[in-house]
Amino acid sequence: MKFRFFPLPKVKEKKEKRMAKTVIMCLILLLGLPLHLSAGELTDIKIGKQTKEEIEILIEGAFDTYQGVSLLSPARFVIVFEGATLKEGISDSIQVEGPIISGIKTVSQAKDVRVILESANTAKLFHCTIHEKDGKIVVKCWMPEEAAARSKGGSKSDYSNSGSSLALHQKNLNEIFGWPEKKQEATKDKDREANTLDKYTGEKITLDFYKTDLQNVFRLFAELSGKNLIIDDQVKGELTLALKEVPWDSAMDLILDLKGLVKEERLGTYIIKPKPAKSAEEKGELVVKTFSEEILQPARILKKEKEDRQKAQNLIIEAHNLEALGKKEEALGIYETAYNLWKDNSDLIMKTAYLHYCLGGYAKSYYFAGQALNLNPNNSEAALFAALSAAQMDKTIEARQLFELAITGKPEIPEAFFNYAQFLKSQKEYADALTIYQRHERIFGPSVEVSIAMAGLYEEQGRTAKACSKYREIQKCGFDMDKNAQGLVQEKIQILCN
Repeated sequence: MKFRFFPLPKVKEKKEKRMAKTVIMCLILLLGLPLHLSAGELTDIKIGKQTKEEIEILIEGAFDTYQGVSLLSPARFVIVFEGATLKEGISDSIQVEGPIISGIKTVSQAKDVRVILESANTAKLFHCTIHEKDGKIVVKCWMPEEAAARSKGGSKSDYSNSGSSLALHQKNLNEIFGWPEKKQEATKDKDREANTLDKYTGEKITLDFYKTDLQNVFRLFAELSGKNLIIDDQVKGELTLALKEVPWDSAMDLILDLKGLVKEERLGTYIIKPKPAKSAEEKGELVVKTFSEEILQPARILKKEKEDRQKAQNLIIEAHNLEALGKKEEALGIYETAYNLWKDNSDLIMKTAYLHYCLGGYAKSYYFAGQALNLNPNNSEAALFAALSAAQMDKTIEARQLFELAITGKPEIPEAFFNYAQFLKSQKEYADALTIYQRHERIFGPSVEVSIAMAGLYEEQGRTAKACSKYREIQKCGFDMDKNAQGLVQEKIQILCN
């Protein structure tokens, strides 16, 4: 059984381009590649898409680097754009309505600009991601605990007769993809992590540094700790790092270790300097210093991960260049090699799943989409590729479950709704397919492809008058239609409306 999920050629082209652009853009950002090569200015800051669950802030302009950090008392997320100024006329305070952010403030300091997102609840911190889209920096923020509570509610679908839950539980994913249960291992990992972090008492923070000068990194820690800070002139270099909800003193020790630095505290003042080199006499002595495995093992893992990720980054760039030349098969092989070095990079996994699907490798596309879902069970794009691949392999039950996850996960994407409706139509579940198309229109607005598909469903149901009315509506709506679509609509009107 084969499905043609996009009945109009130009729709399929749009889908492929969009998915490719989305995955590649996220991938390039995760690699830490420079987005802007010269200093400039921020030219616009405004609110993008906004719902009760999440909000987007769009920032336009040029800068050298950025760093983001979440802070409490009051709760806020601060993004520092280095090597940038603020364009004259941009408001320094923007009021925002909603449950996540109450306001956006901008502060220009010398050659840096700080954009401060203030939490609507001063005692509760929201989460943010930062990425680039269409030449803009997009900051997406949400309240994760509330989203998790909604998912656990287990409300029933209002359009499906199957009675399946809107949120596909991890247990269901384990069954679909044949993953082993990892409850005991997860508990051990959490206990081990808790024991390691017991010695750190600093306030928990979220950090996002992108090619940030080390001097500026430690100035931030001075603000967080409230202590004076002296930085040795020999401390140089840049840092790209993202950490979520870790004690600030733990984060500081990690950075010191990664960069070969030490910290001394004297009378409430931190002195940051390179680790001292051993003298000739010291090298002749045998000094035995014991470290617990809890300290050594994370350091070894971090070093190995750093080396592997650097190799993976180089491979991804090579694969991207081959893909741009149209050599998808060669690119795919290199992407898979990179995946073996960087298995928790969800965007790399999604790129691999996408190319396998485009090349007809549905089993491997299904596998890689499953790996992305293992990292994030609410990844709607991963669920969509898994559902499409399952449908192509006649895994009807799995496809249905994964399509439901695709239309309830994040972000909301029109392709998930369109393809789910097409799948339901192939199963002759016309009423349910029609309901999904109607949800598509409510969320994303009317489109010629969905309208034609809905008219076709009315025909399948034998509702000739309704189909005729829909085709006439399409003809009068002013849609931008190609010749094939125009001819189809005109032909249907002649047949059904006479």
